[in-house]
Amino acid sequence: MLLLALSCLQGRPMQAAAEELLSLGAEGLQLTPGNAPTGGFEAWLKDRGVETRTHHGFHWRALRGPVWSPEAECLVGSHSVHPPRAQDDAAARWFHRAGQGAFADRTLETMYPGYVLGTGEELERAMDMGLRLAVDVSHLCIQREAGVLAERTWKRLQDYPRIGEVHVSESLGQRDAHRPVHPATFGLGWVRERLGAGVDVILECYMHRLSPRERLGQLDILRGNE
Repeated sequence: MLLLALSCLQGRPMQAAAEELLSLGAEGLQLTPGNAPTGGFEAWLKDRGVETRTHHGFHWRALRGPVWSPEAECLVGSHSVHPPRAQDDAAARWFHRAGQGAFADRTLETMYPGYVLGTGEELERAMDMGLRLAVDVSHLCIQREAGVLAERTWKRLQDYPRIGEVHVSESLGQRDAHRPVHPATFGLGWVRERLGAGVDVILECYMHRLSPRERLGQLDILRGNE
Protein backbone atom coordinates (compact mmCIF):
# COMPACT_ATOMS: atom_id res chain seq x y z
CA MET A 1 0.00 0.00 0.00
CA LEU A 2 1.27 3.48 -0.87
CA LEU A 3 0.72 5.97 1.94
CA LEU A 4 1.60 9.63 2.37
CA ALA A 5 3.07 10.82 5.66
CA LEU A 6 1.19 13.66 7.31
CA SER A 7 4.64 15.24 7.68
CA CYS A 8 4.62 15.90 3.91
CA LEU A 9 2.75 19.02 5.04
CA GLN A 10 4.30 19.30 8.49
CA GLY A 11 3.14 22.28 10.56
CA ARG A 12 -0.30 22.42 8.95
CA PRO A 13 -3.43 21.51 10.95
CA MET A 14 -3.86 17.74 10.86
CA GLN A 15 -7.16 17.62 9.03
CA ALA A 16 -6.24 20.30 6.50
CA ALA A 17 -3.02 18.43 5.70
CA ALA A 18 -4.90 15.14 5.42
CA GLU A 19 -7.46 16.60 3.02
CA GLU A 20 -4.73 17.94 0.71
CA LEU A 21 -2.78 14.69 0.76
CA LEU A 22 -5.77 12.40 0.24
CA SER A 23 -6.76 14.45 -2.81
CA LEU A 24 -3.60 13.14 -4.51
CA GLY A 25 -4.94 9.59 -4.59
CA ALA A 26 -2.80 7.95 -1.93
CA GLU A 27 -4.16 4.71 -0.49
CA GLY A 28 -3.72 5.88 3.09
CA LEU A 29 -1.91 8.15 5.52
CA GLN A 30 0.91 7.73 7.97
CA LEU A 31 0.08 9.87 11.00
CA THR A 32 3.29 11.55 12.12
CA PRO A 33 4.16 14.10 14.83
CA GLY A 34 4.53 17.77 13.93
CA ASN A 35 1.07 18.80 12.75
CA ALA A 36 -1.28 21.00 14.75
CA PRO A 37 -4.11 19.00 16.39
CA THR A 38 -7.60 19.21 14.91
CA GLY A 39 -10.63 18.49 17.09
CA GLY A 40 -12.55 15.46 15.84
CA PHE A 41 -9.78 14.42 13.44
CA GLU A 42 -9.79 10.76 14.49
CA ALA A 43 -13.54 10.50 13.91
CA TRP A 44 -13.19 12.35 10.59
CA LEU A 45 -10.71 9.73 9.35
CA LYS A 46 -12.88 6.84 10.53
CA ASP A 47 -16.00 8.27 8.90
CA ARG A 48 -14.17 8.32 5.57
CA GLY A 49 -12.64 4.89 5.96
CA VAL A 50 -9.07 6.20 5.58
CA GLU A 51 -6.35 3.61 6.08
CA THR A 52 -3.84 4.93 8.62
CA ARG A 53 -0.56 3.94 10.25
CA THR A 54 0.71 5.84 13.30
CA HIS A 55 4.38 6.73 13.60
CA HIS A 56 6.73 7.54 16.49
CA GLY A 57 5.35 10.29 18.78
CA PHE A 58 2.10 11.01 16.95
CA HIS A 59 -0.58 12.24 19.33
CA TRP A 60 -4.16 13.16 18.46
CA ARG A 61 -4.17 16.17 20.80
CA ALA A 62 -0.57 17.43 20.68
CA LEU A 63 2.20 18.19 18.20
CA ARG A 64 4.05 15.14 19.54
CA GLY A 65 4.24 12.86 22.54
CA PRO A 66 7.18 11.22 24.36
CA VAL A 67 8.26 7.89 22.90
CA TRP A 68 10.92 6.32 25.17
CA SER A 69 11.27 6.33 28.95
CA PRO A 70 14.80 6.53 30.45
CA GLU A 71 14.63 2.73 30.84
CA ALA A 72 13.87 2.22 27.12
CA GLU A 73 10.23 1.43 27.73
CA CYS A 74 8.25 2.40 24.65
CA LEU A 75 5.50 4.81 25.73
CA VAL A 76 3.45 4.79 22.51
CA GLY A 77 1.46 2.20 20.60
CA SER A 78 2.51 3.49 17.17
CA HIS A 79 2.94 1.10 14.27
CA SER A 80 6.59 2.20 13.92
CA VAL A 81 9.01 4.21 16.05
CA HIS A 82 12.50 5.71 15.90
CA PRO A 83 14.95 3.98 18.25
CA PRO A 84 16.48 6.13 21.03
CA ARG A 85 19.38 8.49 20.44
CA ALA A 86 22.76 6.83 20.81
CA GLN A 87 25.57 6.72 23.38
CA ASP A 88 24.74 9.54 25.83
CA ASP A 89 21.07 8.58 26.16
CA ALA A 90 20.24 6.29 29.08
CA ALA A 91 17.43 4.72 27.04
CA ALA A 92 19.88 3.87 24.27
CA ARG A 93 22.24 2.13 26.70
CA TRP A 94 19.35 0.09 28.05
CA PHE A 95 18.19 -0.63 24.50
CA HIS A 96 21.58 -2.11 23.62
CA ARG A 97 21.44 -4.49 26.58
CA ALA A 98 17.92 -5.67 25.84
CA GLY A 99 17.13 -8.91 24.06
CA GLN A 100 14.73 -9.51 21.21
CA GLY A 101 11.77 -10.04 23.52
CA ALA A 102 11.87 -6.46 24.79
CA PHE A 103 10.99 -5.07 21.35
CA ALA A 104 9.24 -7.99 19.67
CA ASP A 105 6.01 -6.01 19.28
CA ARG A 106 7.67 -2.88 17.82
CA THR A 107 8.61 -1.93 14.28
CA LEU A 108 11.88 -0.03 14.64
CA GLU A 109 13.05 2.43 11.99
CA THR A 110 16.51 2.28 10.48
CA MET A 111 18.23 5.54 11.40
CA TYR A 112 21.51 7.43 10.80
CA PRO A 113 24.60 8.11 12.97
CA GLY A 114 23.59 9.56 16.32
CA TYR A 115 20.75 7.06 16.82
CA VAL A 116 20.52 3.40 17.66
CA LEU A 117 20.25 1.46 14.34
CA GLY A 118 22.23 4.31 12.77
CA THR A 119 25.11 2.14 11.51
CA GLY A 120 25.44 -1.00 9.45
CA GLU A 121 26.88 -2.85 12.43
CA GLU A 122 23.74 -2.16 14.44
CA LEU A 123 21.50 -3.11 11.52
CA GLU A 124 23.34 -6.44 11.32
CA ARG A 125 22.67 -6.99 15.04
CA ALA A 126 19.01 -6.09 14.60
CA MET A 127 18.65 -8.61 11.76
CA ASP A 128 20.49 -11.26 13.77
CA MET A 129 17.95 -10.63 16.57
CA GLY A 130 15.06 -10.89 14.13
CA LEU A 131 13.66 -7.46 14.94
CA ARG A 132 10.87 -6.06 12.76
CA LEU A 133 12.17 -3.03 10.86
CA ALA A 134 10.85 0.03 9.05
CA VAL A 135 13.50 0.68 6.41
CA ASP A 136 14.05 4.37 5.65
CA VAL A 137 16.10 4.53 2.46
CA SER A 138 16.98 8.20 3.00
CA HIS A 139 18.53 7.30 6.35
CA LEU A 140 20.48 4.48 4.69
CA CYS A 141 21.79 6.98 2.13
CA ILE A 142 23.15 9.07 5.02
CA GLN A 143 24.78 5.96 6.50
CA ARG A 144 26.46 5.18 3.18
CA GLU A 145 27.74 8.73 2.81
CA ALA A 146 29.12 8.57 6.36
CA GLY A 147 30.91 5.32 5.54
CA VAL A 148 29.08 3.23 8.15
CA LEU A 149 26.93 1.05 5.85
CA ALA A 150 28.68 -1.71 3.93
CA GLU A 151 27.25 -2.88 0.62
CA ARG A 152 26.85 -6.41 2.00
CA THR A 153 24.65 -5.09 4.82
CA TRP A 154 22.48 -3.12 2.38
CA LYS A 155 22.09 -6.25 0.24
CA ARG A 156 21.20 -8.35 3.27
CA LEU A 157 18.65 -5.77 4.36
CA GLN A 158 16.98 -5.83 0.94
CA ASP A 159 16.26 -9.55 1.40
CA TYR A 160 15.41 -9.35 5.10
CA PRO A 161 12.01 -10.99 5.68
CA ARG A 162 10.89 -8.89 8.69
CA ILE A 163 10.36 -5.50 7.01
CA GLY A 164 7.10 -3.96 8.14
CA GLU A 165 7.33 -0.61 6.33
CA VAL A 166 9.50 1.24 3.83
CA HIS A 167 9.94 5.01 4.11
CA VAL A 168 11.20 7.00 1.16
CA SER A 169 12.38 10.51 0.35
CA GLU A 170 15.39 11.91 -1.48
CA SER A 171 18.61 12.62 0.43
CA LEU A 172 21.94 14.04 -0.65
CA GLY A 173 23.54 11.99 2.12
CA GLN A 174 24.29 14.84 4.50
CA ARG A 175 21.09 15.18 6.52
CA ASP A 176 17.49 14.00 6.64
CA ALA A 177 16.05 16.76 4.43
CA HIS A 178 12.90 14.97 3.17
CA ARG A 179 13.50 16.14 -0.39
CA PRO A 180 11.17 15.11 -3.26
CA VAL A 181 12.07 11.82 -4.93
CA HIS A 182 13.26 11.55 -8.55
CA PRO A 183 14.03 8.59 -10.84
CA ALA A 184 17.63 8.37 -9.54
CA THR A 185 16.71 8.40 -5.83
CA PHE A 186 18.78 5.91 -3.84
CA GLY A 187 16.96 2.60 -3.40
CA LEU A 188 14.00 3.53 -5.61
CA GLY A 189 14.01 0.29 -7.60
CA TRP A 190 13.92 -1.77 -4.41
CA VAL A 191 11.17 0.47 -2.97
CA ARG A 192 9.03 -0.21 -6.04
CA GLU A 193 9.63 -3.95 -5.65
CA ARG A 194 8.50 -3.82 -2.02
CA LEU A 195 5.40 -1.82 -3.01
CA GLY A 196 4.56 -4.41 -5.64
CA ALA A 197 4.99 -7.16 -3.05
CA GLY A 198 2.39 -5.56 -0.79
CA VAL A 199 4.66 -3.90 1.77
CA ASP A 200 3.48 -0.52 3.08
CA VAL A 201 5.55 2.21 1.40
CA ILE A 202 5.37 5.68 2.92
CA LEU A 203 6.39 8.80 0.99
CA GLU A 204 7.85 11.35 3.40
CA CYS A 205 8.97 14.23 1.17
CA TYR A 206 8.02 17.80 2.08
CA MET A 207 5.38 19.07 -0.34
CA HIS A 208 4.78 22.61 0.93
CA ARG A 209 6.40 24.26 -2.10
CA LEU A 210 5.38 21.72 -4.72
CA SER A 211 2.62 22.47 -7.20
CA PRO A 212 -0.36 20.08 -7.42
CA ARG A 213 1.16 18.59 -10.57
CA GLU A 214 4.54 18.07 -8.85
CA ARG A 215 2.83 16.43 -5.90
CA LEU A 216 1.03 13.99 -8.18
CA GLY A 217 4.34 13.38 -9.92
CA GLN A 218 5.84 12.10 -6.66
CA LEU A 219 3.29 9.29 -6.50
CA ASP A 220 3.78 8.54 -10.19
CA ILE A 221 7.52 8.10 -9.65
CA LEU A 222 6.97 5.60 -6.86
CA ARG A 223 4.47 3.69 -8.97
CA GLY A 224 6.87 3.66 -11.93
CA ASN A 225 4.65 5.89 -14.07
CA GLU A 226 7.06 8.79 -14.55
